[in-house]
Amino acid sequence: MKRKMINTIVLSCLSIMLFGCASKEERIDVTFELSNNIKENVTQVAKDYLIKNNCGTSETIQVGTASITDYLVNASDEVSDPKDIGQVVYKVTFKDKSHVVTYLPEVLVNQDNNRVVGFIVGD
Repeated sequence: MKRKMINTIVLSCLSIMLFGCASKEERIDVTFELSNNIKENVTQVAKDYLIKNNCGTSETIQVGTASITDYLVNASDEVSDPKDIGQVVYKVTFKDKSHVVTYLPEVLVNQDNNRVVGFIVGD
């Protein structure tokens, strides 16, 4: 009886390890496939948002310098809908030209639908 229980536990642990690794590899492949298109789309959405809100022009926003990171929206961020607080979004940061006095805001973009949810005022 004891041996049967030990075998069951060992088999369960091995199954979890095998299936857990397979799932992780699948997620990595999906992320890699999407990453090529995401940067271009999200960067364009953020750039359009900044231009529309008079934060910059096509010449001052350097698309090639954009960096995109995951970001957890918090209450101190400027968001259009309070429901977005606590959500993980893309944070798009553009490198400013050296002679600019005020920095460009960092744009927060929803990961599911590429909708701008808010911004973080530049330092």
